[in-house]
Amino acid sequence: MLPMFQKTCLEGELSRAAREAAIAADGGWTAADPSALTFEELGTVESLGPITDFRKPQDIKAWSRRLDGKQVHLVLASYEPKRSRYRTTCALLVPGVKNGMAYWDGYRALMKLLGLKGKSNDLPHYTEYSGKLADGRPARGDLYSRSQVLQGERELMHL
Repeated sequence: MLPMFQKTCLEGELSRAAREAAIAADGGWTAADPSALTFEELGTVESLGPITDFRKPQDIKAWSRRLDGKQVHLVLASYEPKRSRYRTTCALLVPGVKNGMAYWDGYRALMKLLGLKGKSNDLPHYTEYSGKLADGRPARGDLYSRSQVLQGERELMHL
């Protein structure tokens, strides 16, 4: 899952256009209906409440594919610069993950490559990173294995 997250969300330029190009170049993704997502839940952690605001994206697209025997989902959303600290969100949604700790070391390494530092965690389900990218833009990343982004999925991890 982490190599897929790196390939689709982190490699190359960190822009909406570059993310869409990476998804198209991969060829394994199938367009999906984003209306099945409760995307605002991406910024909510069960024990912490709202941690950031992902409400009211200007544009949201979703894809899905089978990976390691699971139907995973990929979501891209854009936000109006004047209303949101972050311009683009790229998230990989992975069902069937009881807790995300097995992914933490690899995720930490990916965030470190971007220059992001650990900010908080809530064992065993949530870890958060933030800071500035090399070009000075603010960025954040979190891994949460109790995500409510896909309704009906209790054991859903988002990266």
